[in-house]
Amino acid sequence: MCRMLLVFAMLSAFAAAWASEAKVDEAIPMTGDSFRPVFVRMEDQLFRKAGDHEDFCKKHADRPRSQNRKEVTALLQKKADGSWKQVEELVAQLEKEGGIRGLRRFWIVNGFVCAAKPSAIKKLAEHEAVSFVYLNRFARPATRPRPMSDDQRIAMKGLFELWQKKPADPNWRDAKIPWNLKEIKAPEAWRKEKAFGQGVTVAVIDSGILPTPSLAHALWKNPQETFNRKDDDGNGLVDDVFGYDFSSDSGFVQETNQMMSHGSACSGIIAGRPSAKSKWLTGVAPKAELMLLKGSFDLRALEYLLLNDADLVSMSFMIVGRELGHLRGLYRNAFEHLSAAGVLSMGGAGNYAAGPRALGKGKQIGLPKDIPCVVAVAGTAKDRATVSFSSKGPCYWEDVAFFSDYPRKKPLSKPDLTAFPTGYPMWTYPPSRQTKARGWQEISAEEGASLVVGPGGNSFSGPHGVGVAALVLSANPEMNPWEVKVLLESTAVDLGPKGYDTQYGAGLLDALVAVRQAKKN
Repeated sequence: MCRMLLVFAMLSAFAAAWASEAKVDEAIPMTGDSFRPVFVRMEDQLFRKAGDHEDFCKKHADRPRSQNRKEVTALLQKKADGSWKQVEELVAQLEKEGGIRGLRRFWIVNGFVCAAKPSAIKKLAEHEAVSFVYLNRFARPATRPRPMSDDQRIAMKGLFELWQKKPADPNWRDAKIPWNLKEIKAPEAWRKEKAFGQGVTVAVIDSGILPTPSLAHALWKNPQETFNRKDDDGNGLVDDVFGYDFSSDSGFVQETNQMMSHGSACSGIIAGRPSAKSKWLTGVAPKAELMLLKGSFDLRALEYLLLNDADLVSMSFMIVGRELGHLRGLYRNAFEHLSAAGVLSMGGAGNYAAGPRALGKGKQIGLPKDIPCVVAVAGTAKDRATVSFSSKGPCYWEDVAFFSDYPRKKPLSKPDLTAFPTGYPMWTYPPSRQTKARGWQEISAEEGASLVVGPGGNSFSGPHGVGVAALVLSANPEMNPWEVKVLLESTAVDLGPKGYDTQYGAGLLDALVAVRQAKKN
């Protein structure tokens, strides 16, 4: 009898050890005593595995977006608080022993990041409240927050003064409309359906903007914050008046790159106001508001935009040609939670189909655009000809913990939609000698920035989709993100082979038809 009990105990111990090892990312080096950057995912998630998001969408399609948003946001935070209570004692013990450090909690995915030694990782994985320990491949060395310099503060106050001068109603009737907006029928949606993006807030995770009136007048403002070096709204962030830079922990959200303002170009395509000087109107949704964020793949940015009532998020960042392993699933988890809470995520499909950066089939569209609920927008020329560099699908999800539902035999169709990547005026710096040599032309020198024709890439296709989605939500604010995605696809103009394809997705955006259909829903 004693021998049987001993055998049973040994088997139980073996099973427990095996189970904990199965919960640890195999990419984490588990020998030695050095700290490893990890994300500890808790068991209690709103969506635990592939298919859960789709099931949620079916069950909650009859609920308005505002109700889903309120309930899901509260539930995500409740789950995170409940799980933390379960592991708090263990975490405190491991911190005291020197096994973990630099901990930060999240709720957009229930879990926390930290640096942990292998012995601590094993103990965390053994806890019943923990579902998986990821190698945090996006971890950065700890740095001190960099508050705004005096020059940056002066610049932000100048931007605020520009924002205060915005007209009550943009004069779009007398504006000059670039061809790209006409080709997706945005002006027709304005004139015939009175859809301008009014009441819609778009979070733009990018490089920031240049201080020019057409962009400053489009900015969202945090109603509880002002520039006073204080955290007025008590959210832990100082001077997040127009958004926040999570990469440097600063409220400075203007452009710092000196050659090309990627964020200005994308922001201008989404919601650029009419220029008082040149009369050019670059925004698909010229009454939407822009929340400026910096910090690609920083989950704090997703939590921020959700808590501050963003309706859409525009993302021009993407990872290709780099092994991400199981970590892809963690970010899919986050964006599916964001979708359930009422935010549609969109961006360009990439530029990896041809040229020196060309990648093979299934590798051209990367995280986060390879996530099913995230809309990836490819490119086409004005005459609907193929743009050689535009990334093609499909995408694969296999050998990813919890999310291996699109193997090579049944891939995920991508991209989702198509727009225009180049050839129209964008807000950026005046052309330099190098960019002039590439054919960039300044068509109007304005206060704080220039309108330039020449920049190209699917980074600029994506904002067209965001702008049309903003028009749709101004016509029907309670449409859920997955419903907006389906609507944009079902109303797109088919390009290339008949039906959905891996070059153009569902086809070219059609703002007028999409808005009209949204009003019927």
